[in-house]
Amino acid sequence: MKLENHLIYFDITQICGVGCEFCMYSDKHTIKDHLVLTKKAKVNISKLINHEEIKRVSISGEGEPLNNIKAFKEILLLSNGGIAFEFITSGYISHDKLINLYDEINEIIIKNGDTCNIRLSTDSYHIAKINHKPHAISVKYFLDNNLTNMTFSFRSIDIDKEFTRNYLQEELKLLGIKSKILINDELEDSVIIDNKKLQIDYKNLVKPTFLKDMKYMTLSEYIEAKEKKLNKVFTLGNVNPKALLNGMGITIKPNGDIYFYGIDCNLLANINSDTVDIDFFKNIVLRDKLINTLYTIPFMQLMDKISINEDVKKLIKDVNNPYWIIKEIMFYEKSLLNKMIEND
Repeated sequence: MKLENHLIYFDITQICGVGCEFCMYSDKHTIKDHLVLTKKAKVNISKLINHEEIKRVSISGEGEPLNNIKAFKEILLLSNGGIAFEFITSGYISHDKLINLYDEINEIIIKNGDTCNIRLSTDSYHIAKINHKPHAISVKYFLDNNLTNMTFSFRSIDIDKEFTRNYLQEELKLLGIKSKILINDELEDSVIIDNKKLQIDYKNLVKPTFLKDMKYMTLSEYIEAKEKKLNKVFTLGNVNPKALLNGMGITIKPNGDIYFYGIDCNLLANINSDTVDIDFFKNIVLRDKLINTLYTIPFMQLMDKISINEDVKKLIKDVNNPYWIIKEIMFYEKSLLNKMIEND
């Protein structure tokens, strides 16, 4: 199995003051771990993010990553150039602090020859919780500075896409920015401003059962939409469009523990104490039957295989997100993971 176009995903903090009711990490917010880049961690991270097969380096959190800006900037500074960074945030801080941060990020990435996409949470859950709305002011910053290395996009887990669309247009209008919405597919829109396109990505809400009498996209519908968009079957890992090979999704947690994205049942190493590189993780994929299966077999085929009774079917239906299901299955009945790798 050939793997390229990997994703390195950093969860840099567990601190969050936003407090969305649906948050799957709310139990972590009392622990309040921060990712601290030790000398060993910096060596490891530098080897990982600068590898030629890395497609994207994404920085977010089990909390709000703005609470650990130090780690974010330290990761940026480890670049040898040519890296596509991404920063996922609610952008809740005051506008002057946010603009100062954008200036700092832009200065670093221009100096290193990188890019960075700032992905702002733009759904009713996050927006209702924050006082300083960052969306329109961020777009204005992008337009006023004619940025090339820094871009902006929006991320929504709302089942009501019209909320996100209308909210963005109304906020932009308040700053005198005319825009229109282009619907690309079930999971993506674009905000069109003159000749600029800013992407809106729609993600599947984890455990949406708290929503009463509201139609949300089921897991099978979400996977079907992903497969239509990518023009290939969906497996775990970093899934890319048909023209590109899929890659590994490597997640580094606030305490330095490393997992494959969506496979939190299998601790791989710790960024602070172990020596890791891309080949280290490739070898794990090749020799670990469960991970190899999850990376190669269509996801819905595996879900059908383990749906041995109504309780398991309900569990899969209720979790509703492919990157969260393995963790839930492990807690419910670990033997189901073994069933995935059985030969029929």
